[in-house]
Amino acid sequence: MQQLGEVFQRFRKARGLKLKDLATAGVSILQLSRFEHGETDLTITKFMLALDEINLPITEFMYVAHEFQQDELSELLAKINKYVLVNDVTALKRLLVSMLEDKTKHTKLWQLELTLLKLKLQELTEVTYCSKQEVKYLTDYLFSVEDWGHYELLLFMNTMEVFDHQSVMVLAREMVKKTSFYAELPENRRLISKMLLKGYLTCIERHEMVDAVYFER
Repeated sequence: MQQLGEVFQRFRKARGLKLKDLATAGVSILQLSRFEHGETDLTITKFMLALDEINLPITEFMYVAHEFQQDELSELLAKINKYVLVNDVTALKRLLVSMLEDKTKHTKLWQLELTLLKLKLQELTEVTYCSKQEVKYLTDYLFSVEDWGHYELLLFMNTMEVFDHQSVMVLAREMVKKTSFYAELPENRRLISKMLLKGYLTCIERHEMVDAVYFER
């Protein structure tokens, strides 16, 4: 990830703004200068005030700071979908091996993403890769998160097939309830719409016509 101060300076200069133009942001010129030169960090509050002052969404800032890379789950899904599209089971297996061998990322989120990959392999090959414990871990995680954001929406939308119908409906209702906090974000609105459409189609495929009406929101 790039140095945050350097990225901020790049955006500030691109907008033709000088440090003194940001004086009303509640951050001193000295603080901003030291931040841009990597000499100090800003508090979250001051950082957000500075971003507001140059009219820059934090999502755009972080995309550049991460060197124009998507978040890890989105990157993983891009690879998975690419291989699924051409039915490349070998490439998916290589991806699974590489994730298992990466000892630096054995975290809670890594476990969820590993489960997602295993479920996609399972779907293509009809061979069991994912244990019941792993599916339960995924389910418990989705139920435990108080406010669903981008990560949880992607996770549920791409694993919906593994859940029985009752679980799909319960989780869908949880999704609607738990995304209200972030629902105004354009990307999340788009994902919610896609999830509702997928839920509708899943109900149709399972001949659950009554529940399909729920997704006609």
